[in-house]
Amino acid sequence: MSSTDELADALEAVIGANDEAATVTSFLDTGFAPLNLALSGRYDGGLPVGRIVEIFGPPSCGKTAISTKAMIAAQKAGGIAGFNDHERSFAIPLGKDLGLDDRPGRFVYKTPKTFEESITIAIKAAELIRGKKLIPVEAPIAWVFDSLAGMVPKSKMDKAIEDYGMHDNMALAKATSAAFPALAQFVEEFGICCIFLNQLKIKPGVVYGDPTTTPGGDAPKYWSSVRVQLGATRITTGKGEDKKMLGQEIGCRVVKNKVSRPFLTANWRFMFRDDGTGYFDVVGSTVDYLVGIEVIKQAGAYLVWPDGKKYHRGPLIEKIEKEGLHAELLALLPARAPAPAEVEAAAA
Repeated sequence: MSSTDELADALEAVIGANDEAATVTSFLDTGFAPLNLALSGRYDGGLPVGRIVEIFGPPSCGKTAISTKAMIAAQKAGGIAGFNDHERSFAIPLGKDLGLDDRPGRFVYKTPKTFEESITIAIKAAELIRGKKLIPVEAPIAWVFDSLAGMVPKSKMDKAIEDYGMHDNMALAKATSAAFPALAQFVEEFGICCIFLNQLKIKPGVVYGDPTTTPGGDAPKYWSSVRVQLGATRITTGKGEDKKMLGQEIGCRVVKNKVSRPFLTANWRFMFRDDGTGYFDVVGSTVDYLVGIEVIKQAGAYLVWPDGKKYHRGPLIEKIEKEGLHAELLALLPARAPAPAEVEAAAA
């Protein structure tokens, strides 16, 4: 009987040595440590580079804001960002307000007509970038597709609308089933964080079980390493005609995760300014998180800062922002992440 070394040498002579394991070594920071934790198991992590990610939920729940943060993180790491706008709704000025660099060479913005054209644009761009070494080898590429629900397969685009039939309803699912296996390999090879935004739909006639689903068939669910479900509730002030919307409380649960523990959750606030622009309330949301895991202690209606002084929530957030204490706030995050209080059921 051959020894282990002899067997290894014989196999290597015929099929080569073992390939390197496809592990994630780079993440794109979302700007909110508790969300990074839910996505990657690390406060300094985030969305995985070299993998497909799907972020889905109802309209206006923060999907584009998260993906914009990922694009900004890729740019800050010396990489490049791309956005394929199938919904024709991406507001570049709002992206710039969050910190996006929209200069050509740093940001690619395209409005493809078909699903196939969109995938081809991203792959060709990444192939050129890596082949000509236009960015450092370790620098990430972030490419966002908004949205999967808005992507039209070529087979459908080539027809007149009056010729659409029942089979055209399945055209997108067939297109993703054909493309995603190859796309997953390209994404890993070229170091892309490939982010598909998607809508949450209700399946008609479902009496038992989860009635929600996402467009595009099963391929995005299968080939996505991370799937993030978002929801939102409004934050308002006043009543009746004086009622004013201040922002949204965003809830997230990671319903699939192949790079860390699944079913973790995170919550944060996305607030609006008087001019209509929005921003992540990172400080306030981090304070709420630290209160929730009892790192920042409560004393009645007050919160106790590490200096022993007590503040109401609003004045404490104002103090942190005005005095530039964000680093001190992040330093309060525990070295080991707290265990989740409950395990969520899998979603669509």
